[in-house]
Amino acid sequence: MKAIDFLGLRVTQAEIEPAAGGSVESKLAAATYFKAIALATAISYKANALAMCLFRVYKNGKEVNDDLWYRLNVEPNDNQNAAQFWCELVEQLCMRGDALVVPVGDRFYVADSYSREEHPLEQDIFSGIVIGNANLIKKYRAGECMFFKLANKNISSYVESMLDSYSTLMAAAMAAYKATCGQKYKLVMERSMSGSLKDEGETEAMLKRNLTTFIDNANAVYFETKGARLEPVKAENAVEPTDISDLRKEIYDSAAIAFKVPKSVMYGDMTNMGDLVNTMLTFSVDPEAKMISDEVTRKNFPPDEIMTGSKVKVDTTTIKHIDIFDAAASASQLVSYGVFTINDVLKALGYEPVGDDLANKRLITKNLGAVEDVLRDANQGGEL
Repeated sequence: MKAIDFLGLRVTQAEIEPAAGGSVESKLAAATYFKAIALATAISYKANALAMCLFRVYKNGKEVNDDLWYRLNVEPNDNQNAAQFWCELVEQLCMRGDALVVPVGDRFYVADSYSREEHPLEQDIFSGIVIGNANLIKKYRAGECMFFKLANKNISSYVESMLDSYSTLMAAAMAAYKATCGQKYKLVMERSMSGSLKDEGETEAMLKRNLTTFIDNANAVYFETKGARLEPVKAENAVEPTDISDLRKEIYDSAAIAFKVPKSVMYGDMTNMGDLVNTMLTFSVDPEAKMISDEVTRKNFPPDEIMTGSKVKVDTTTIKHIDIFDAAASASQLVSYGVFTINDVLKALGYEPVGDDLANKRLITKNLGAVEDVLRDANQGGEL
């Protein structure tokens, strides 16, 4: 699906072509592309980040790779892989404020459209569900599907309204720039044209042709008659290209703020990227990851299993690129302090675990131990 189509803009080439005289309305259609690209860029960062996450499934406190794990991480349905599925869900979530996932058999599908019948003291009812070109007759109760909702559902409408205003300003700036960036002339005549209306029309048409040829071509000759002269007209309050660039920046910045994406990330600025990614994870990705984790958990496990350690956790640590050589010292400390097993570290680094039993045991260096054990050893040795 194209970004323009997804955002509901559907701007056609015919709408972009300027009308005679270059009206502001024709420029508005072109200006909406700035809005579409800004929104698509901000949302794609969030969607791609969450699509890179690993969905860890735990049963009774132990991590397992079962059918649910396969659906969440590999193939939610026959037509999508997991990355495509989660990107679509996050895009819907950002633009609508909510998203619905319905199970059909043992497959998961993101609904393109649906109606929600709210019942505060009972389960909500979802009906009129459309998936692609398929209309589902079945009505789903809230407990039969997964419903994701942002804390502030109206954020998408706020962003749309705000960026619409910027698009209007951009359209006006583009129209003004076109009107003032070129060179204009005035034809000064010491006397008015005489003759019949037909003669005057023919003379005016001839002058227009001559002037158009003279202005539009790099090498041209203009025949100036006695009693007439061509003078350049200086545009007042001309719009500069920087004015349009500033408006474009405002559109991008507004989209970045709304979706909590660092501005430098929006512009592809690689300076201090590690800190920027951490900021984005904290404020833009982790809240949605927690919400998705909770919803998938409560809809796939009964309460008694959840209380004994069964859950689904969206692991956002897999988003960051990890250089094995940069992480070597930290990985060594995690193993030597007994925080992670060797296989835990291998999986965190993106490598396959090994089959050695020792790799699944927690290890600790000999110079670490309980306080009482250290004191006892020191007293036996005569020194601390």
